[in-house]
Amino acid sequence: MTDLGFKLSNPTARNRAVEAVRNAPDGYVVHIGEPTRSLGQNSRYWVDLTNYLRQINAVVNQVASDTGHEPLDVKREAASGLPIEYGIILFAKKPEVAHEILKDICNVPTSTKLGTKKFIEFEDRMLAVMGDILGHVRAMV
Repeated sequence: MTDLGFKLSNPTARNRAVEAVRNAPDGYVVHIGEPTRSLGQNSRYWVDLTNYLRQINAVVNQVASDTGHEPLDVKREAASGLPIEYGIILFAKKPEVAHEILKDICNVPTSTKLGTKKFIEFEDRMLAVMGDILGHVRAMV
């Protein structure tokens, strides 16, 4: 079978898609859905996630410096007042690790297949979670 894709952006494209379905042999499967996340959405997500992790670590290091404690001890103290999933993100050294936990928090098995609207919801949730973690750590100052 041949895979065909049509972006229904105008009447001509819509008519071509209808003709392709009309002329398809038995056994073909037609899937209609919204486009997956854009490259711009994906890039923005990773930049935002990485920036939040940097900010969190900067505040942790500042608290550690101000109090004479080790950054690990500051993270342990901060994590004790957070939901466990947020605490795991607090200890993440790489954005990919935080991303995996965020998928669990949002009950998203994979973000690569999310449509543009669902990815916006996922990104908004990431911003909220990361903002909560950063706010919690800043409150320790």
